[in-house]
Amino acid sequence: MRKIYLAVLVALFRLHAFAQDIHFSQYYASPLTLNPALTANINGVFRANFNYRNQWFTIPVLNSVAPYQTYQASVDAPILRERLGNDGFGFGGTFYADRAGDGALTTYSGMVSIAYHKAVDRYGRGRVSLGLQAGVVSKQVKISDLIFESQLDNFGWNPALSNGENFTNRNILYPDVNVGAMWTHAPKEMWRYYLGFSMNHLSRPKESFLGDARNRLNYRYNVQAGMEIFLDNNYDFSISPTFLFMMQSNAQQYNFGLGVNYWVNDDVAIFGGGFYRVMDAVIFNLGVEFYNTRVGLSYDINHSGLKAASRAQGAVEVSLVYVFKKERPRSIQNEKYCPYF
Repeated sequence: MRKIYLAVLVALFRLHAFAQDIHFSQYYASPLTLNPALTANINGVFRANFNYRNQWFTIPVLNSVAPYQTYQASVDAPILRERLGNDGFGFGGTFYADRAGDGALTTYSGMVSIAYHKAVDRYGRGRVSLGLQAGVVSKQVKISDLIFESQLDNFGWNPALSNGENFTNRNILYPDVNVGAMWTHAPKEMWRYYLGFSMNHLSRPKESFLGDARNRLNYRYNVQAGMEIFLDNNYDFSISPTFLFMMQSNAQQYNFGLGVNYWVNDDVAIFGGGFYRVMDAVIFNLGVEFYNTRVGLSYDINHSGLKAASRAQGAVEVSLVYVFKKERPRSIQNEKYCPYF
């Protein structure tokens, strides 16, 4: 098969996208794509969230600036709250759409999740959560936006020439399964912590536009950890150190940073923080929470090997999280610890 010239697309995917899996800088605002065990782990009636990411918008492609865009939305809710006491059970659903390289590759995913949160003490200060997620993924490739060697002539790329290729599929569809576990603990009134692990592509689905049955998605392993530390007795001011590790095949990603949250009054809070994605980007975020609605904005400053092409501009993200009848953090005797990062 002749070589396909996807210089920008391939470079970005190899270096940053973990075999085309999506990722967010504000991963804490997309709980159902982070770990199925976070499903319905909330102090409220239900949660809805939306995330938008625009990445590598300074890199030109065939017809415009490269639209590496991701949209994600989810909703989840606990059920049987009165019957389960300090335990919890819930369900949810999440959907995302991802466009990469002038629309040449488009991915859609729809997943449903369930999770059970088991208290290990009578106050619910420590809980073990287990989650399961299953759904379908659809991928489409737009051949007209790819450049092939056979279409290059003395004057450059000539789309009128035949590409000489024979794609078996331009659309592929496959099932996918993810699992996760999480431990949350509030040993003291002034600090709480969590530790989670999840595994994506449990069934290692086949994924190939060329009909290659040997091409399967590799497992993706994710480890999340963090802590919330209150700095005053009124629970108005807290800091949240966080850590995220992802590994898929030979690709690895490390994120760590510190978030700050301050409640102005019972209905309004402001938050922000600084984070670092190792060997890739420095991330700053700022946001506000008002009447149970949390809105965040983040910006990536890229410093990887692509910084010459990206002009150090990595990505812009907007997140929106709403929890209906959310309970504000007070005392561990009256609240199950549900990390909101």
